[in-house]
Amino acid sequence: MTKIISIFNNKGGVGKTTIAWNLSDALARKGKKVLMIDFDPQCNLSIAMLGSEEFKTSLPTINQPYGTTIRAYLQKFLQGIGGLEIYTYKGKHTHPNVDLIPGDFWLNVYGESLSVGSDLLTGTGITKYAVIKDMVEYTNSDKEMQYDYAIVDLPPSFGALVRAALYSSDYFLVPCTSDTYSSYCISLIGEMIPTFIDDWKSGYQRFINSNPNIRKYQDIGNPKFAGWVYNGFDTQKDNIVKADYIHYQEIIKSISEELINNDNIGKSPILPPSYKAGEIEDMNVLIQNSIWQSIPVASLKDYRPMKTLQDKGSWAPRQLKLIEKLDIRFMELAGNVIASCI
Repeated sequence: MTKIISIFNNKGGVGKTTIAWNLSDALARKGKKVLMIDFDPQCNLSIAMLGSEEFKTSLPTINQPYGTTIRAYLQKFLQGIGGLEIYTYKGKHTHPNVDLIPGDFWLNVYGESLSVGSDLLTGTGITKYAVIKDMVEYTNSDKEMQYDYAIVDLPPSFGALVRAALYSSDYFLVPCTSDTYSSYCISLIGEMIPTFIDDWKSGYQRFINSNPNIRKYQDIGNPKFAGWVYNGFDTQKDNIVKADYIHYQEIIKSISEELINNDNIGKSPILPPSYKAGEIEDMNVLIQNSIWQSIPVASLKDYRPMKTLQDKGSWAPRQLKLIEKLDIRFMELAGNVIASCI
C-alpha cells in the first residue's frame, strides 16, 4: 500500500519543495516507485522538476479547459460531473521511477471551496478533505505497479489545503532551518495538529452515522510524525558552525517538548536519533543551478553549471565535494524515511 508523506511546516523558506523533490529522487534511486503531488498553488515543485516551459504546456487551454495538472481531477470532482482525469509527468533529469502530478494556481479555488464548518465538522463534505487519498488510489489503478510512496509538497500555512493533505497522509516530515522562528513554528505545529485531528474525528463520526457502510476513510485523519530535517545550515571543516548548532539544539528541544511528548500527536514507531530524519547543509549556488536546469542536486555533477541563465562554466572542486556530500545526505534521508514510514 502506498505510504503518503506530507512535507510540512507552516513557516516558509525552510526548503519543503527542494526536500520533496530530492527525497523522491533518492527514494527512486533506492528502488522505490514514487508519486509526487504538487499541492502548493505556487507550483514551485512543478516548475523546478519540469522546467517552466514544459510546466506551461500542462496548464489549461481553450482546447483543454481543465489542463493536465492536478486541476483535471479536482475541478471535475468539485463539479460532480465525472470523467475524472489524472496526468503524471516525468522530469527530464529526475529518476524515471518518479512521477509528478503537477500543481496549478487554481488550487487556491479548491482551498476556498473547503469549509471546516459546513464540510468537515458536519461530515457532509468529508470526501473533499480526503481527496489526496482518493487521487493516489485513482492513480494507482491506472498503473501496473503501485507507488511505494506519495510525497506531497505543501504551502506554508495551516490552511484548508494543508488540512486536506495531512488528513490523507500516513506521515509528515518537518523541515527546519537555522533561525529563531523554527522552534517557535514547531510549537505551533504541536498546537494545531491535535486540533485538526479532533475536527476530523468529529466530522468522520457524523459521516459514518449517515453512511454506515462506507469505511474507506476509517484509517486516515491521524498523520504520524516521522522526523524533522535540518536544512540550510553552514559548516566549517565538516562541523556545524556554532551559531547554527545553537539553533539545532533549540529545535531538538522544541521537537521533544511539542511533538514527541505530545500525546495527541501520533509518532512513527521507529524514529531516528534526535528524531532527525536527515540534515542538508546550505547548498549555496547549487540550488539555483538545480532549479534552472531541472536537475536534482545529486545529478548536478554530470552537467556543467550555469553562471547565469545563459552562460555555462565548470564546477569548482569544493562544489563537486558538496554535491557528493548532498547526494549522501539525501540518500541517508531516504533510508530513514523507508525505515520510519512503515
